[in-house]
Amino acid sequence: MSERLTIIDFVDKYTSKYAKETFLREKINGVWQETSFEDTRKEGRVLAAAFMSLGLQKGERVALISEGRKLWIIAELGVLYAGGTDVPLSAKLEESNDLLFRINHSDSRFVIASQQQLPKIRKIIGQLPLVEKIIVLDDLAEYGEKEIGITEFTKMGEAYIAENEAKVDERAASVGPDDYANISYTSGTTSDPKGVILTHRNYTANVEQGSSVISVHRGAVMLILLPLDHCFAHVAGFYTMMMYGGSIATVPVGKNPLATLKNVPTAIKEVRPHVMLSVPALARNFKKNIESGIAAKGPKVQKLYNFALKNAMAYNKEYHNRGGILQWWRKPLVALFDKLIFSQVRQNFGGRMQFFVGGGALLDIELQRYFCAIGIPMFQGYGLSEATPIICANATGHAIFGSSGRVVKPLDIK
Repeated sequence: MSERLTIIDFVDKYTSKYAKETFLREKINGVWQETSFEDTRKEGRVLAAAFMSLGLQKGERVALISEGRKLWIIAELGVLYAGGTDVPLSAKLEESNDLLFRINHSDSRFVIASQQQLPKIRKIIGQLPLVEKIIVLDDLAEYGEKEIGITEFTKMGEAYIAENEAKVDERAASVGPDDYANISYTSGTTSDPKGVILTHRNYTANVEQGSSVISVHRGAVMLILLPLDHCFAHVAGFYTMMMYGGSIATVPVGKNPLATLKNVPTAIKEVRPHVMLSVPALARNFKKNIESGIAAKGPKVQKLYNFALKNAMAYNKEYHNRGGILQWWRKPLVALFDKLIFSQVRQNFGGRMQFFVGGGALLDIELQRYFCAIGIPMFQGYGLSEATPIICANATGHAIFGSSGRVVKPLDIK
């Protein structure tokens, strides 16, 4: 870990390496569109220029609230390339006081909001004295006094960078590894939320640490089902896939959270991911849907499925000790049933899934056993927001059910 990279250095480095390859995937008007590493960086720099044209200074805060989508990622890059500090806010925040506290406490000068989240900001804008502009990630028929749509904002950036590219470069170059990248607020269940301040180097170091326990192949596709506001989605999602030359896809945003959730199965089949970031609740829902589909095929298929599942679980044991001399007779059955049954089950996940990375809550052991049995292991890890967040994780070839896995390197736990 000799290099002390900023996120800007990190993006520049891997954009240079994978320039024309796909980094972002998003479904727009029914069609999946791809954005290359090169264009991701370019679009981020344009938004950085737009922020600079509005007067954003190095170190100033910009709050961001939106559903998971391409523009969430591009907008954050814009803030970072402009030398700003991102304040990511959960789209699940509904109470005005929750938003008021975070935006005012962080001294955010600007707010970025999607169309769905905009009403929450409009409701409290009179109580946000430091907020000068609201950048709306969608084009609307009408805007409020302080609001500006993404198309106009992008044009501002294009005009500014055309005349002041050297200034944009200079601002990005002025950002150091110990400068703040974002302020991540805790849930505040017992008192006021606490703002966890994370630096550029916190992020890039944790990506390097995470690579000591888990990796993906170049060109791998990740579907992110987790909220983008948490550092886990950044490290295990954006930046890890960037380092390995993979791409990330987001679930098409519905009219409300439930509608977005309903888009997940279709997104999985269309994206055909190699890996997914998920939470236990969604994994349980996947399991329920699989078992409902098996039951619908009749009692004979159900009986065969149950036998295949029990056989695979018995063979896998605790994963790290699977197989063995006494289990030799199960191995050909595992291979047979995998071909006859579980390979068909995996088609529901696009047919390319290699593993899940679980986060957000504890994974129960039976859920881990189940997904491993059908050929898509779900690996548990452990982390803290203050650690940006990965501390340890299970991975292919190195896992124990019920364990949080190996400690990342280099890292000392006392």
